[in-house]
Order: sequence, then C-alpha cells, then structure tokens
Amino acid sequence: MDRRLSQHKSPAPPRRASFNFNFSILGQYRLWFAISGMAIVLTLIAIALAIFGFAQSLDSLPKGLTVAGVSLGGLSYADAEKRLNEVYLSPIVLDYRDSTFQLDPSQVKFQADTKAMLAQTPQAQSFGVMTDLWNYLWNTAPAVSDSIPLQATLDQQLLDSFIADVAVRYDHLSLSAKADPAILGFILGGPGYSLDKVSAAKEINAALRSPTKRQVKLTVKEVMAAPPTFDTLGDLLRGTVRLYQFSGTADIFIHDLKTNELLRLIMHNQKPIEAGQGLAFSGMSTIKIPVMVTFFLYKKSAPSADEKKLLDGIFGDSANEYTDLILKIIGNGGGIAGADTVSDTMQTLGLPNTYLSGLLNTINAVTAPRKTPGNSRGDINLTPDRFNQTNADDMGRLLVMIVQCTKGQGKLMETFPGQFTPDECKMMIDLLLKNEVGPIFVKGGSPGATVAHKHGWDLLPLNNVADAAIVNSSGGDYVMTVYLHRDRSMPFDDANRLIVALATGVFNYYNKR
Repeated sequence: MDRRLSQHKSPAPPRRASFNFNFSILGQYRLWFAISGMAIVLTLIAIALAIFGFAQSLDSLPKGLTVAGVSLGGLSYADAEKRLNEVYLSPIVLDYRDSTFQLDPSQVKFQADTKAMLAQTPQAQSFGVMTDLWNYLWNTAPAVSDSIPLQATLDQQLLDSFIADVAVRYDHLSLSAKADPAILGFILGGPGYSLDKVSAAKEINAALRSPTKRQVKLTVKEVMAAPPTFDTLGDLLRGTVRLYQFSGTADIFIHDLKTNELLRLIMHNQKPIEAGQGLAFSGMSTIKIPVMVTFFLYKKSAPSADEKKLLDGIFGDSANEYTDLILKIIGNGGGIAGADTVSDTMQTLGLPNTYLSGLLNTINAVTAPRKTPGNSRGDINLTPDRFNQTNADDMGRLLVMIVQCTKGQGKLMETFPGQFTPDECKMMIDLLLKNEVGPIFVKGGSPGATVAHKHGWDLLPLNNVADAAIVNSSGGDYVMTVYLHRDRSMPFDDANRLIVALATGVFNYYNKR
C-alpha cells in the first residue's frame, strides 16, 4: 500500500449551521420605543396645553391693548380691572419745599371708571381657528393698536379743600412791617412763601390721571416782606403824637392821590377818638384856600394883573388885607357878602365844617357865626374862632378836589359844571407853591418833594397851628393836612417839630419803605 495513501487523513465532517440571537439590539429598540412614546405623550400634553391656552386666550384682552396708559394685552377682564385699580388708586407723593406727604386718591373721591373703559376694548381679528391657533403657538397673533383713554372722576371741592389745608399747614406768611416812631419810619418784616393753589390743583389733577408720574413737586411762590399799609402809617402817626407828648388835639388827614386811599385820625390827649362828623378848629390862614377856590368859581375871565397881585400876596405873604379885597370882588363890592359866598360854596361842595363869617383884617366886619356838625358836638370843644372855622378833613378834601380838577375831573367839575377849567386849578396850585416860608411844617418834613401848601397859626397866645399841603414826591403824591390845638399856649417850635415829625413819617411811608 502506498504510504502516501495510508497516511492521508480522512476529510473532516461538515459543520452544523448555528443561530446565535444578539439581545443588545433588542434592548436598543426597547429604549427607542420608550423615548418615542414619551415624546409622543409630552407632545400630546404640550398640544393639549397649547390648545387649552389658546382656548383661554379667546377670553383674554387682545395683545398690545393699552387702556388709560396701562398695557393690558393678554390679561383677563378681572385681572385687567385689578391692574387698573392698582395703578390709579396708588397714592400721590407730594413735595412742598422738601417736605413730602401723600394724597390717597380716595380722599378726593378719585375713581377710574374701569368698567366703562374695558367695555370699549376691541375684539382681536380672527383668521379662522387653525390660523389663529397657529399664530398663538408661534406668538405671531397681530397686535391691537387701539389705545383707550382714561375715564375718571373726582370731587373738585374735596381737592380744593385738601389744597387749602396744605397751604394752612405749610405756608409761611411774610411778617408785616411795624411802625417805629423812634425813627419816624418802619421796621420791615421778613419774607415768606405760599402755595400756588391754582398750579397745585392742575399738578395734582394731572398726577391722579397719570399711570406713571405719581409724584408732584408743588409750586411754591416766594412772598416778599409785606410793605407798610395805611393802617401801619396810622400806627406811626399815633405813636409820633405820643412820642412828642402832645397833650392837645391833633386832627390829621392823608389822601393818596394815586390809589385814593384815605387815612383820617384824631388824637385827643394822646388817645385816638372817633372822627365822627369832625371837630371844629380855627380856620386861621388856611381859610384862604376856600377863598381862592370861590374866587375862581365866580371869576368869568382870567385874573387881571391887579387880581394876580392880590392872589400872589395872599399866598406869598399871607396878606389878610389882600384876602379882604378878594372877598369884596367875590361879593361884588361887599366883603361880608363875599365871605357868605365862600361859606355857601363850601357847603355846596359837601364841606360842612368850613365857613367864614367876616373879613380877616377889618374890625367888626363880621356876620352871624354858622352852626356846623363840628361846633355842635357836646363832647369836645376846642374853642375855635367863632367867625373862621374848618378842620383837617374839609381842607384835605378841598385840596384833593383841586388836584382832580387839574385832570378835568372830580367834585369841583361835577358840582359846578363849566365853571372851572383844568388851567384854573393848575393856577391855584401854583399860588400855593408861592408859600415859601420855612422849611417848616409839612414842607420841613418832605425833603426833595414839591410842596404846595398854606399854613396858619394864631397870634399869641399860640393855641392853634395848621398846615394844608399837596405833596409830590418821587415815591408818591398825596395830600396831607394837620390841625393842632392845645388849650394851654404851646411854643411854636414844639408845634413845628411835631408837624415836621408827622410829615416825615408820611414822607418815609412813600419814599423809604
């Protein structure tokens, strides 16, 4: 046997096919199915929530909606109403010169009409359910551009009352000036400040109606120190009479020619008394002013050269004899008749305490004295000249009439229409300017001013002194008349010093306040 044949190995038997399953692959499929299932569930939940949200949005306000300046888009009606009330019922913070406090809108019954405003809200435009849902899901729903204005009410009277109370609590009024007789002037008060109530009402109203600007810096006005008034001037004059220890009677009249303010006061034994219908003083030379007025009333033409000389002498030299001659001209040759005409003219002008019952420089050339309210008083008797009487009030008002006449108006023009001209009244003032004696009396207390006046005093013993003046100063124009009486004779210098002091006080009122 061939060895090669004996040593040849037999062929191996064929192998069986085997089936080995990979379980890791199955696990991967299970995980994938689980994740997919969870994703599907979550997606369904999300879709359900979205659909629910979309359904809810159908009952909400449109996107972009603004009501009374407050963004309410997407809110329910209830939430929108709540939001509006939160905004408009919040307190207003007020600032008064760095002092802060609050105003609750309910204090003035401020109320936003939320229902009326929300009733005006527009409906969002619909493009079909599916489109609307798609827009909702992608937040691409078209916004509403409409803006609904605020509708609100408040009680204006309550607001005004609140503002008035703020003013009472926080205003600092300026201090009034006080009279100081020691300096014949005034001590000025300090400045202050006060709430501008009109501006406050507007500012608070605006804040109540604003959703964001809920703070107000109140408008406060600075108030300058209050200047002295005519009442303060009266205090000064009364104090001056006391300071000079004048124990007689002082009758004082002040009239502001611009404002027509009037100050009328009488001091008797250093105490103020009611003027009533006035007192009766001796007229002295001041009676020449009524004589002058009556002359121009009855003079139908311009004064002649001789008449001008007489008038110049009356007021330049206080010549009584010239006055008597003018009275005779008025009375058509009769001096007593002229004096009666002067008295009647004063009565017609409403000056009841002024009359002249005779000539000034002619002995026994008199007529019966007249009865007046002043000399009929039972409480005070200043033993005036029986034939020549007046007082500060009558003479002051007559000077005011002359000034008004220069402007074509006033009681002279009204009482005697067509019988006075402005030029004649200017001539009267020019005559009063010829009284250059001094500087004494009112002129002595009015430095730098133009003083047209007529003074007068008794012959010895000196019981009566007076001055009646029109004063034109840089600070103001006024009429001032002063009549003094003392039962005991008074030194001329004492009387002059008192009148100068009173005139200085009035001058300072107009020029140094």
